[in-house]
Amino acid sequence: MIQRFEGHFKGFAQNELFFQTWTPDKVRGTFVITHGLAEHSECYHPLAKILSEDGWQVFAWDMRGHGRSEGKRGFVLNISSFIDDLGLFIKQVRKLSQGQAAENLLLFGHSLGGLVTMRFLETEGTEYGALCLSSPALGLSIPVPKAKEALAKIAVKWLPTLTMHNEVKYADLTHDADMIASHQRDNLRHDKISPGLFLSMVENFPLALQDAEKLKNPVLMQLSGEDRLVSAPSSRDLFERLPNKKNQLLVYPESFHEIFNDLDRDTVIADLKKFINPYLGA
Repeated sequence: MIQRFEGHFKGFAQNELFFQTWTPDKVRGTFVITHGLAEHSECYHPLAKILSEDGWQVFAWDMRGHGRSEGKRGFVLNISSFIDDLGLFIKQVRKLSQGQAAENLLLFGHSLGGLVTMRFLETEGTEYGALCLSSPALGLSIPVPKAKEALAKIAVKWLPTLTMHNEVKYADLTHDADMIASHQRDNLRHDKISPGLFLSMVENFPLALQDAEKLKNPVLMQLSGEDRLVSAPSSRDLFERLPNKKNQLLVYPESFHEIFNDLDRDTVIADLKKFINPYLGA
């Protein structure tokens, strides 16, 4: 039987941040999910339920300005706030994960969450077993209007709390019409991004690539074959720099950006389980 729990933890600058867990009767490993821009932890309920049935205690959190966490929607001054929050969340996870060993702790990040998780491991680090990346944000394929980019550079100095439309269209996330309709009904999703978040995200793309060799543990990178939001070639470039021989790169030609919400998600989930389940304890 899977038990659900909801709670809060104090993030960077004492912000109240939301998290939730899915806990099986017998916990054999810990799986930490960091969501992407404009989504939230509840988006991963179907995946968390499946993984918890195998013995994973799944933890997922809402980044500040997202979901049920405090903060203006889509706003941070710098992506470093997310990175610091993730470090504090992992400390909370360790307190609640029933004494699981570090090698049984796996980290998962989708899109912006992938970038945040990578930069956390590259700059702060923690003991963990492996890293799973879903369509990580390491470059952009979505066209950003030049006027908006120029406005962001001005606003970050003079109107830092300004938020702008993030240019994301639900039809570019998945081919699944039911999933698109679900996104449209989801009041916890938003369509905002602040100048500081956009500019610091872009600044961290080359830094993540530069520090890729610091990701010593095995990495599973699952990519969309037709990603209209982030750059799949940039992800491939980073993958080539990863040092561990157990790394895996998988591409799903028929999927858009949200590979875990597209029509071939059963294959995507099966591939994830094949990679992570050897990290389960007794």
